[in-house]
Amino acid sequence: MLLLLQVETIQMSRTKKFKYLLPTIAVLSACAGPSAVTDNVKQLTAPSNWSSERDASSNIEDNYIEINNWIKSFNHPQLSQLIIQATKNNYNFKAQSAKLAIAKSRIQVADASDLPELSLSLGQSRRKSVSTDETNYTNSADINLQLSYELDLWGKLSDEQTKAQLNYASELAQYQQAELNLVADVSKAYFNLVEAKSLLSLYQERANNLKNNLEMIQSSYRLGLSDALDVYLTQNDVSRELARIAEQQQQVATKGRALELLLGEYPDADITSDVQLTSFDTQITQGIPSDILTRRSDIMASWYELMSLDASLAIAHKQRFPRISLTASTGDSANELGNLLDSGAMAWSLIGNLTMPLFNAGRLAALEEQARLAVVQKEQLYLQQVYQAFAEVENTLANAKALKERFNHYEKAKDNAISAETISFDQYLKGLVTYTTVLESQRRAFDAQSTLIQLQNQLLANRISLFVALGGSPFSESANLQSK
Repeated sequence: MLLLLQVETIQMSRTKKFKYLLPTIAVLSACAGPSAVTDNVKQLTAPSNWSSERDASSNIEDNYIEINNWIKSFNHPQLSQLIIQATKNNYNFKAQSAKLAIAKSRIQVADASDLPELSLSLGQSRRKSVSTDETNYTNSADINLQLSYELDLWGKLSDEQTKAQLNYASELAQYQQAELNLVADVSKAYFNLVEAKSLLSLYQERANNLKNNLEMIQSSYRLGLSDALDVYLTQNDVSRELARIAEQQQQVATKGRALELLLGEYPDADITSDVQLTSFDTQITQGIPSDILTRRSDIMASWYELMSLDASLAIAHKQRFPRISLTASTGDSANELGNLLDSGAMAWSLIGNLTMPLFNAGRLAALEEQARLAVVQKEQLYLQQVYQAFAEVENTLANAKALKERFNHYEKAKDNAISAETISFDQYLKGLVTYTTVLESQRRAFDAQSTLIQLQNQLLANRISLFVALGGSPFSESANLQSK
């Protein structure tokens, strides 16, 4: 058996080691990992209150609700069930969950640098050599066990672990934001379907009323009390309303398919919902602008991304430092695989490596500068995102106030228009007004009712958007799907 004995040691006393290492440590420790994050982010200031002030006459305890567990405030049990279904079956959300799991596994990869790496290799070969007189065959088998470990002298490996943890924190925040966006999308899609069905019900009711009116006008025409023009105008209204019903039925199917896609179901437009939109008198507790910096998951995700890039800058900086690694290996060789380890004596080696970049044409410096500029870029994008979030809340609050005022005016207009429609038709039957007056009153009543339904849905969508903009949680702490 061929015995190989290789011993490589660093012939340096303990005194000499410190003699060479201490100056290097002193210099490099003075070059701690840099940070490119400025005080513009660290000391970001926000106004003490939103510009859209609350109504001072409102009783906060009675008229305001908290932004957490806001799904319950809609009082739609079916909506809650659909949201649970969507979080289980939505394909994009499940893909986001897989992305989060990948980020979590990267933490394990980074943490592996704390321990040495052990590897085993086993091989066998057969060689043929031909000379003038004879042909020889040689068998060779070997086994090697290698242990390697890199010393984290400058904290580069620790920075890589920190980066992996920050990336996971960012992915977790993005996962939570994806959950919030999914809940908001399902809620809006559900209320869009309810709106479409409410309008369809209104159109059908209007068509039935027009049919009744047509019968009465035809009777009057046969008695010579009405003109043929009135009959034709009414028939035209009936036909137009039936066409509107057909169009709205298609809208109901389209809204149903949009909701089914979010639920992870086949879009066959076979989903049921309520036919009446929710009404509410409560307002949302707004808090102060600085609250959204810690409540909104998308902003938190962007913050963690910024910190991760800052850790990448530290890593790029420390790539320019020496790298010290230790490698220990042991093994054996024999002419047959079965004879390995029979001799009891194994070759071994212990190697210490010090690798330091001396010249690379500025490549490492350029990579560090790229990492620094990436932090600068992300910081500006983060600030833009923060102020965009402030604008979203301000716009949503202002829009809510305008929608509420419009809703109140149209609610009064609806009542007046319905009364005018009834009176005008009665007066027409008595011959006091023309049918043109009836048509105008019917149009106004119809416009007011349909606009009121649409405004009600816009108010619901605005409320959902406000919950999202403020960073509210759709579930209670105990029922949060993220904790499941």
